[in-house]
Amino acid sequence: MDNRFRKCWVAVLMCCLVSVASAEDWLYTVKPGDTVWDISHKLLKDWRYWDDILRHNNISNAATIQPGTKIAIPLYIVREELSEVRVESVHGTADVVFGNDGRKLPLKPGMALTAGDRVITGEKSTVFFSLEDKSSILLQEQSELEFTRLTALGAKRKKSMDAKLKIRRGRIKMNANPQKIPDSRFEILTTSANSAIRGTSFRIGVEKDSSRTEVLDGLVSVGNAHGAVDVPGNFGTVTQKNIPPLQPVKLLPPPDLEGFPSLIRYLPTVIPLNSLEQAQSYRVQVARDRGFRKIALDRVVKGRMMVDQHLDDGAYFVRVRGVDGNGLEGNNASKAFRIEARPEAPMLRESLSDSVLHVGPVTFSWAEVKDVETYLFELARDAQFTDVLEQRSVNGTDTSVEFRDAGEYFYRLSSVTAEGRKGPPGKATRIRVLPVPAVPQTKPPAVEGSRLHLIWQEVDGVASYHVQLASDADFQNLIMDKQTPDSRVQMQRPPPGNYYFRLRSIDAEGYVGVFSTPQHFEVEPESYLPLVFFVIGSILLLL
Repeated sequence: MDNRFRKCWVAVLMCCLVSVASAEDWLYTVKPGDTVWDISHKLLKDWRYWDDILRHNNISNAATIQPGTKIAIPLYIVREELSEVRVESVHGTADVVFGNDGRKLPLKPGMALTAGDRVITGEKSTVFFSLEDKSSILLQEQSELEFTRLTALGAKRKKSMDAKLKIRRGRIKMNANPQKIPDSRFEILTTSANSAIRGTSFRIGVEKDSSRTEVLDGLVSVGNAHGAVDVPGNFGTVTQKNIPPLQPVKLLPPPDLEGFPSLIRYLPTVIPLNSLEQAQSYRVQVARDRGFRKIALDRVVKGRMMVDQHLDDGAYFVRVRGVDGNGLEGNNASKAFRIEARPEAPMLRESLSDSVLHVGPVTFSWAEVKDVETYLFELARDAQFTDVLEQRSVNGTDTSVEFRDAGEYFYRLSSVTAEGRKGPPGKATRIRVLPVPAVPQTKPPAVEGSRLHLIWQEVDGVASYHVQLASDADFQNLIMDKQTPDSRVQMQRPPPGNYYFRLRSIDAEGYVGVFSTPQHFEVEPESYLPLVFFVIGSILLLL
């Protein structure tokens, strides 16, 4: 009993005696069966450093070290190998500045980077890295990341990683130590704080003298000269230069993307994003791949996002997260969608929706679309095009339709490539076709005393009438040419002779119909006595 008690007491004492590890120490977890001599042979540059381990950790009896004990090993005696970071993919433009000679080259997939190298991404550009222990880093647009230290510790098949990264600006997403290799450590440096990471998934963004850390899984210790906080999964913190880190704040839940369309046919398309009450804004990312290594769009928007012509047709994934009042970005919601918006429908040269159209031929015209072979013209009775009256393929940029009936119609156009790929139809345009004003039915002209009366049958829907009276059948010698809203006109009785009368209707839209068939009539003299006297006088003169 005494012996067992003594062993437990020694074990507790040894754990308490372990000094707090400095930044220049590697914390090693003692495994079952480990001895100081085994550790020295496996992990140290020289096995004879075993005595340094005992002194550094205040261990007086090496035989009493228990499994699970954390011992601090100075880095200068640890057997280490230089490690590399592999560039898995580059989307957009990025450069690397090599630490050994200062050369600056375009970053390419397959490159191996070492400690001292620095990577800079351009606008709309991302780089995906992998480390020796399968850790991964996504460096996002307009960011700068330096690999300050990259070493693998120990002589095991799965070596522990000891890495230090410096984020000068921009944002990273890191999945650290996914294999949970014991005793690995990662340190992230920013202008406002340092973060210690062992096995976790997190995001860090740096803006001038502040940084934001969002922990998705695991635990991250964030601190500076003014304080430190431990940030668990689903929490975040904000640090500013010369100010203690903000106490951890719970991240916002994923937004609801139920209303985000699975298929986008028209660009630009505006999509509302307002499902989180506490969100001040939203981070929206669009990528070609599910892992978001190739981010094509990355924006912070208020309550809605616009998908515009910058995105080509094809399959995409959208990722959205809310941003709270501290600027911390919450949990992701993602969804797959497609863009099928090309070839775009042509622009109408004249929409005709505001034009006055009448029964008869109507010409439709539109602008030419690049790389389009033909256009599909559709005419229907309804805006949904369930009652299609005509559907025709047109090679040029205009077509004419003969309308026989008045009424309301809708038309639209689609572009078709040489390969037969048809784009989405354009907006349905409503047109109104009016009947041609009817030709008025004329009544026989009437001469009453000194007045001539021209009368016709009134036509419904007609605003006015255009009346002409001429002394010739070709209406070259006009005696009257006037417009009137009435169904009759009168004038001074013309001299005796032959006359021709015609008229046409003008509707409320100003459309002028066709003339009626000319009506011929004769105006006789008011009295024949002057003629009789003229004849008699002429005869007397001849005698």
